[in-house]
Amino acid sequence: MGYDLSKVMFIATSNSMNTIQPALRDRMEIINVTGYTIEEKVEIAKRHLLPKQLKEHGLDDKALKIAKPQLEKIVEGYTRESGVRGLEKQIAKMVRYAAKNIAMEEEYNIKISNEDIIEILGSPRMERDKYENNDVAGVVTGLAWTSVGGDILFIESILSKGKGTLSITGNLGKVMKESATIAMEYIKANAEEFGINPEVFEKYNVHIHVPEEYLKRWSKCRCYYVIFSIFVYTT
Repeated sequence: MGYDLSKVMFIATSNSMNTIQPALRDRMEIINVTGYTIEEKVEIAKRHLLPKQLKEHGLDDKALKIAKPQLEKIVEGYTRESGVRGLEKQIAKMVRYAAKNIAMEEEYNIKISNEDIIEILGSPRMERDKYENNDVAGVVTGLAWTSVGGDILFIESILSKGKGTLSITGNLGKVMKESATIAMEYIKANAEEFGINPEVFEKYNVHIHVPEEYLKRWSKCRCYYVIFSIFVYTT
């Protein structure tokens, strides 16, 4: 049966534009909306998500209390998203923990602690990397862009005896691999200016590793710094 859609407006949402077909995306009016900050997620969880889950599980607000520091730990350690869908799932697990203990008449901590979070949700899977300084040759701080915001990561490199090859590991795109290659060639072309013995390029292999698997974009100049630092250290 035919239906007139000439006056109907379709609205679609997506966390990532990369998964939308280019032909379809070209016919859309794109409105970019920034994701929630950690502080906003904590407030949403406190005011809306936790009361909602308590009500859906037949509990009152006295059955479980999660303070802001613990909500922040859940956000940072167990979710990585622009919205709060995953956060609500984690809070639902916390509420089910309370509901189970009430049903079985077992004691539990009404005021959730960090230890309780680990016991219920397991070890944090997405905690930020610990800070590493640049005093060690071959380690520099990089900037990453993800669909849920920015982050920092530590780019590592090392020299090993070989024939001067360059190897790169990590979930890297074509542009980032090209950046590393260009950085390597630039250092080779300016070895004398940097005081690097040209023989090093023939006797050592260079390996670069970017640990963060969720990396999407990377500051190109970092390749230069990470390679340059290990060559200066070696020579």
